[in-house]
Amino acid sequence: MYLQQLLLHIFQKFNGQRSESAAYHLLRGKRSGQTIQDVGTFGLHPYFCVIPKLSKKIFDEAFNQLVENGWVFYDEKHMLQLTNRGEDILEKATTFHFNGWFYRGNEHIFFKRLSLIVQTLSHIYVEDWRFIPIQKEDEIQIWVKQFLKLHSYKNSALRIQLRDEIEISLKQLEIAEQSKQIMMLRLTGYKLTGWTWQQLASEFDCSELDVQLMLVEFLHSWLDFISAAREQFPLLDQLTENVRIEILLTDSTKKTAELYERGYSLEQISFMRHLKISTIEDHFVEMAMTNPHFPLLQFIHEEDILRVIQVLKESGSKRLKIIREQLPHLSYFQIRLVIAAKGGI
Repeated sequence: MYLQQLLLHIFQKFNGQRSESAAYHLLRGKRSGQTIQDVGTFGLHPYFCVIPKLSKKIFDEAFNQLVENGWVFYDEKHMLQLTNRGEDILEKATTFHFNGWFYRGNEHIFFKRLSLIVQTLSHIYVEDWRFIPIQKEDEIQIWVKQFLKLHSYKNSALRIQLRDEIEISLKQLEIAEQSKQIMMLRLTGYKLTGWTWQQLASEFDCSELDVQLMLVEFLHSWLDFISAAREQFPLLDQLTENVRIEILLTDSTKKTAELYERGYSLEQISFMRHLKISTIEDHFVEMAMTNPHFPLLQFIHEEDILRVIQVLKESGSKRLKIIREQLPHLSYFQIRLVIAAKGGI
């Protein structure tokens, strides 16, 4: 049910202008020009890459369930729309608190670090020095060892401070108690094994994927909260190292951005990189979407920016063809830049 509600949110944002496959690529975090453009055009930043390992089979099952329930349908133009029942379900659904655009699966790095630290400190507390680490990745183990050495892990002060930071932050965090319980039950300690996804699904009467989504949503909210109050939670803040994505551009777009900053035009960059102009334009749209200081006025006059915004609001559509029919003097590229730079309006 959780995944179905998430899909309803996405389809409502698409407003009949994208297919179900676009939602699949969005949830998996596909780094294609079209998916990146969808994020900016429809304001779907929260849902980007929240289920990077989502299988097509599970996605199709969830989507088909929406159709069978009578919550979505294809209109005469084969555009995906929400039915009145779908709108009612969505209106009654809880608000999501994802922030996938900035974490992209890295929230699990934070949790793995935390879980291994909690496991280690709980065994040290009872002087049990032999245990099998819950996290096997070398990268996680190396990071945790360095963290523990830095904080004199044999001293009980570290354990007490980390416990207090967790307790205080969870009390202050405004999110469903069920999500907090899921996170805590996943932790492993001395003579205490973390719950499996199957056990959690049974406990909360939902699917394993629903439980996993609840944990991802919780971690996004918790990470945002810690980031906003880092001075209050210094230990937890250290666990967030390199978890949040600050450089949002794809590798290819970064190369285009570097050339543009050096003064080269779109045509020159296209020639230098042996890429089509349309590909370079995709890069600029991505730059406009991620850079709040993007020089939009270098590509389109201010009065035309206002015209695009007005047409977007009046038409209620973000289909480029509809907008260009009313503003034929503008290129599709210029219209895309405005939509990207203005956050989907």
